[in-house]
Amino acid sequence: MDSLTQMVLGAAVADAALGKKVGNRAMVWGAIAGTIPDLDVIANFFMEPVDALAFHRGPTHSALYCTLLAVLMGILVHRMYRLPYHRWFGAVGWSLLMLLVGTAIIFAGGITLTKAVTGILIIGLSAWTIMKRYHRPSYDTPQAGVSGWIWMFFLALVTHPILDCFTTYGTQILLPFSDRRVAFNNISVADPAYTMPFLTCLIIAMFYSRTDRRRHTWVRRGLIISSAYMIFTFFNKSRVNTVFENSLSHQKVNYTRYMTTPTILNNILWSGIAETDSAYYYGSYSFFDSEKEFKLTKMPKERTGLETALTHDPTLKTMRWFSDDFFALKQKDSTHYEYYDLRFGTFRIKKDSPDQFVFRFNMIRKPDGSFYLKDQGDRPRDADFSEAFPVLWDRIKGKTQAL
Repeated sequence: MDSLTQMVLGAAVADAALGKKVGNRAMVWGAIAGTIPDLDVIANFFMEPVDALAFHRGPTHSALYCTLLAVLMGILVHRMYRLPYHRWFGAVGWSLLMLLVGTAIIFAGGITLTKAVTGILIIGLSAWTIMKRYHRPSYDTPQAGVSGWIWMFFLALVTHPILDCFTTYGTQILLPFSDRRVAFNNISVADPAYTMPFLTCLIIAMFYSRTDRRRHTWVRRGLIISSAYMIFTFFNKSRVNTVFENSLSHQKVNYTRYMTTPTILNNILWSGIAETDSAYYYGSYSFFDSEKEFKLTKMPKERTGLETALTHDPTLKTMRWFSDDFFALKQKDSTHYEYYDLRFGTFRIKKDSPDQFVFRFNMIRKPDGSFYLKDQGDRPRDADFSEAFPVLWDRIKGKTQAL
C-alpha cells in the first residue's frame, strides 16, 4: 500500500511491542522500518525497466529478508543507544532529514516565495524542536533489551509485505522458496477509510506518556479498527464476486477464470475481468449502482503472429508473470506495442474521455523479433487528479453516465 499507510502500521505495531519501554521512539523507528521494503524502487535507476518491474515487491518484501533485517537493525539500534554520545546521532540525523525535506520543498518544481518561506520554517522549527528534545534535562536512554528491539523491528518490517499481499499488485513474500506473487485483491493500494482512522488513533496516542494506559488503548483501537475494516473488505469482495459471476452467467460468457479488485481510494467501486479462450470481458460495479450487474466490454485477445514470442521471449514471459497472464498486447506500428496489465481495470480522467487501462507499458520489437520494455508509459494517475476525481466520485455514487 502507500507509504503513509505503511508508516502508520509500522509505528502502531512497534509501539504495541516496545512502546511501554521506549515511548515515541518505538513509533519513530517503526515508521522508518515500515517504509524500508519499498526502498527497492531505487532499483529503477540501475536496472532495465522490465527487471526493475519484476524486482519491486520482490526480495525486500520476503518474510526471510524482513527477519534477517530485523535482527541486524535490532542489534545496531540497541548498541547505538549504549554509546556515550548517542543523543548526538539522533539530533544530527533528524536535523539532516528535515534539512533535506525543507530543501526539497524549496527547490522542487522551481522556487517561489511561498515555497521558500514554508521550507525555511520547516527547517528552522524542526532544528529547534530536535535540539530541544535531545538536550532536555528529562532525556533518558531507552532501557529495552536487544531482543525487544529485534521483536519490534520484526513486527514493523514483516507487516509491510503482509499488508501489500491484500492489494492487487502482488508481493513475493515467500522468496526465495517461491516467486509466486501473493495478491488477495481485496483493498486498493491507497484507501483513506483504512488509513485515516488508524492515523488519527496513533496521533492521539502520541500525546500520552509511555506509561499512560490511555496511550496503549488508542494504539489498540487503531489496530482493531484497521483490522476490522480489512475484514470488511473481504466481505465486500465476496459480494462483488457473486455479482460478477451472475453478470457473466446472465450475459452468457463462458469464462475460464476471473478476478475482481477495488478501484483506487475506495472499496465501493470494483473492477472485474474474466478470461475466455479468445477474449477478455471487463467492467465495473458500484454498490450504489441501480442495476446489480457489471456492464461488460469484450476485448479480443488478438495474439495472432505472437504465439512464439509470448512463449519464448524473456521480456514477454516476465510481463506475463507480472500480470498473472491477464494482459493484452496491442500493436501501434511496425515496431511499437502497448502491453496492458488488465488486473487493475480502466480509469476515466474526464467524462468525455475514453477509458484507459491503469497499467500499460510501451514495448519495442527489435529486428530479430525479440521485445524489450521501453517504459511504463503515461498512466491515468499521472494526470491532474483534480479533473479525474469528480468522475471517479460520480461513478462510486452509482452514476453510470460516467461509463
